[in-house]
Amino acid sequence: MREPMDDLHAELFTLFRSPSRARCAEYALVLQAVGIHCRVEPLEDGFALKVRARDAGHARRQIELYAAENPERDRPPRFDPRHRVADGLNCASLYGVTILLLDLAQRHRAFGLDWWEAGYSQAGLIRAGEWWRAFTALGLHADPLHLAGNLLYGLVFGFLAGQQLGWGFAWSGLLLAGALGNGLNAFIQSPAHSSVGASTAVFATLGMLAVANWIRRAPGLGRWVPLGAGLALLAFLGMGGQNTDIFAHVAGFLAGCLTGGLFGLAERRVAIKARHQTAERLVHALEHANIVIYYDKPGDAVLQTLDSWTGLYGGQWSGIVVTYRGRGPEKPVR
Repeated sequence: MREPMDDLHAELFTLFRSPSRARCAEYALVLQAVGIHCRVEPLEDGFALKVRARDAGHARRQIELYAAENPERDRPPRFDPRHRVADGLNCASLYGVTILLLDLAQRHRAFGLDWWEAGYSQAGLIRAGEWWRAFTALGLHADPLHLAGNLLYGLVFGFLAGQQLGWGFAWSGLLLAGALGNGLNAFIQSPAHSSVGASTAVFATLGMLAVANWIRRAPGLGRWVPLGAGLALLAFLGMGGQNTDIFAHVAGFLAGCLTGGLFGLAERRVAIKARHQTAERLVHALEHANIVIYYDKPGDAVLQTLDSWTGLYGGQWSGIVVTYRGRGPEKPVR
């Protein structure tokens, strides 16, 4: 019989995080059914399922088997502990401060510049090579009401994007997809068409969220919920009102979909997972040589095995180092 976790005085390994207590409890039941002791603990922004460090690899395999045996169930996006409420606040704050500072610079003609004339988006000028207007127009607004609307929705979508995607990607994606949306709009509209405002970036962020979450979800009817919600919000928020540039909103949303799709595919390709090793563990693994493996061209099965081993060494000073044989000894494994 295994000892209760409280009696081991061993370091616990966080196997899974989720905003849903029910999801953690479901996985805890799976582990308990195969004799793996675990516990669910509350966090500031959700819940964590913890197991003993020595059980982490076996526990992860049991969860993966359980998920593979239940493909019909639509599971929420994978929760990455590197992306938390702080990431959402960082992205939203950066967006809000940037928009407000640019608006002040525009209205007070900072540095003696006519910010409006130098930065507004005109289709003909962008086509003629003044590509920067696709970026600068995002920070210009016609009046306080225009500014307030884009500020409000941008803060909301920026927070969600930062929390789910990480604030660095969310912020850079917001800018790039917003500018791409303005560029697409310039080639759709007549050369005399002019526009300003951050709404293109706002709807680009909405598109990023919709497609990134669509890719993350398991196959099934529920997988289409993020896309449906994104299209519904686009129709509700971006298709009405006087002087609304509908094409710019649609172009921004499509640009965001492209950006979110690239992120989602890259996330799957490079396997961005919660079970990463910190730099401190890597340094001390090198120093103390917990395990050093030299492997020539590891396949998918080997990589999965090595990845599962990282859960077995969850201590502060533990780690695993994998390198290629060409830079190590001649023997494939040491």
